[in-house]
Order: sequence, then C-alpha cells, then structure tokens
Amino acid sequence: MRLITPLLLVWLLFPLPSANAQVGGSISSIIGENVSIILDPQFPSPGEQVTARIDDYALGGTGATITWFFDGLSAPNISNARTINFAAPEIGKSLRVVARLTFSNGQTKETQSVIKPFYLDTIIEPQTYTPLFYQGRALPVTGSIVNIKALLQDSSGPVNSANYNYNWSINSKSVYGGAVISSDWAQISVPQGKSSVITLSVTDKQGTTVARRLFTLPAVPVELQFYELSSLLGLQQRAITNSLILVGNSSTVKAVPYFLDIRAIDRRLFSEWRINGLPVTTKNVDPFEINLVRGSAGSADLKFKIINRDQFIQNDEAGFKVTF
Repeated sequence: MRLITPLLLVWLLFPLPSANAQVGGSISSIIGENVSIILDPQFPSPGEQVTARIDDYALGGTGATITWFFDGLSAPNISNARTINFAAPEIGKSLRVVARLTFSNGQTKETQSVIKPFYLDTIIEPQTYTPLFYQGRALPVTGSIVNIKALLQDSSGPVNSANYNYNWSINSKSVYGGAVISSDWAQISVPQGKSSVITLSVTDKQGTTVARRLFTLPAVPVELQFYELSSLLGLQQRAITNSLILVGNSSTVKAVPYFLDIRAIDRRLFSEWRINGLPVTTKNVDPFEINLVRGSAGSADLKFKIINRDQFIQNDEAGFKVTF
C-alpha cells in the first residue's frame, strides 16, 4: 500500500495528456480562428472580374464590422460586405486586398491577398484526323494523343520557361509525377469518359504559384462521312448524306474517318465495305475508297466499318443508299 500511494500522487499532480492534446497545436489552431479571403478565380487574368469573400466560418459569425482596403486605401462604399467584386490589375501590376474585422470589444483581425496576374493561355492540338478542307478543329477521342502548349506572359511578353515550373494534371493525377522545370508543353493520352479535367499550375523558382488554368477536354467518337472522289477535281467537299444518285456509269466514293487517332493508319486498322450486307473486296490501294459501277437492281445499300484494333472504342459504321 505504501508503494501505491506515491504513484497515485504522481498521477494526480501530473495527469497524462488527454486525447484532445494529441491532435497537436494550440487550442486556437484546433478551432481554426484564422480568417482568410477566398478569391474566385484564385489566379485571375489581367483585368478579369474577381469575386472575393471572407471566410470566417470558425468564428461563428460574430457580427464584426468589416472594412475593405485596396493598396492601403479603404473602400467605405463596400463596408460590412462579406462578398465583393472588383477587376484584377493590369499585367505587371499587383493589388493588395485587405479585409479588417473589428469586434465589439475593440479587437481587430486582418487578412490579406495580393493579386499579381499573368496571362496564361494554352494551345490544344489533338492528334486526330480531319480532311484538309475541314475548317473546324480536330477533336480528341479516347486513347488518342493531345499535345498542349502553355503560353505564360508577363508585362514584358512571353516568359522564359526555364524560370518556371509547370505541373500538368489530368483528372487530379499529375502527368509527370509533379512540377517540372521548363515543361511548358505536355503530351496527354485521353482516358475513357466523355470528358477529362486538365489542370496546369505554374510556379516560380521560389515555389510561389503565379498562374493556374483549368479546362475540360472532351472525348468524342469517331465519325464517318462519305464524299465522292473525282479524278479531275479531287475529293468533293459536300458530304453524301442518306443517298447517292449515280448519274454516270461509275463513281468513286471515299470514307473519311473524322477524329480517328492518326497513329491508327500505321497500326492494326480494320476496315470493311459491304453492299447489301455482303463484304466487298476492293481493288483500291486506299482501303477507304470504293469504285461503284452502275448495276441493274436500281438501288443498293452501301456500308463501311472501321475499327482501331489497338483502341476498340475508336470505331464507327455508317452507310447510305446508292440509286442507279
């Protein structure tokens, strides 16, 4: 019993740490008394409209008086506004936004955000097929490659990419395992799904994020279109829709696989023509072409199928009626 009593005294005088104390930090850090300014967008372009709001959720809405300052000058017309709108500064300039909360007991708490915008644009180049006369843009398909170039500019124009780190992510997964110096372009393989989210973050040598860009990359299906091919005029630019009237004794038709992965041409590409449901072996060097000769039946159903054996999701089948 004499041995137990001293141990009890030690426990009473020096209690063991509680479970809450194991969280780490002070009580104020646990309840989160810090006030911050949330910007939308977080990294605006020069002159872009910005929405700023105060995040003081941890304080429980104490009803403090709010005063906003821009580069040290107060803005009384927006006093007590929890959300404000303003324009980002011009390129090469910065703007210091301060929110001061004054409580009923006279204490104050300030938070600030400094905005120094850059221009950050991207050039997106899907590596998929479109005919030369097509005036639109090539679109990515699942499994194809997309090249993306980042264009970062400050007040002096395009920056030296060697002075910045670029972190490319697709669907929140880093493409190169993290930020890479001078990596102002990326090559991305399009994953399955209707769209993917691409995020580009640019940091300087001190590790400060100077610009960020987020955009959606769609994934479209391969789309077959048919065109008449003239030996004199080349590929006609008006697509054949539901039917083709064969005016002369013969005609050459070419199937054009819009947005097919350009690498598929040199790989295991399956293609097949069918007339009235029966496979047809053509004598054309180009498997996308077929020679039609006037027959006696009056009409025929023509169909074409294409499959990329390396990416089975890249496929399509379409056709039209030929009238003699």
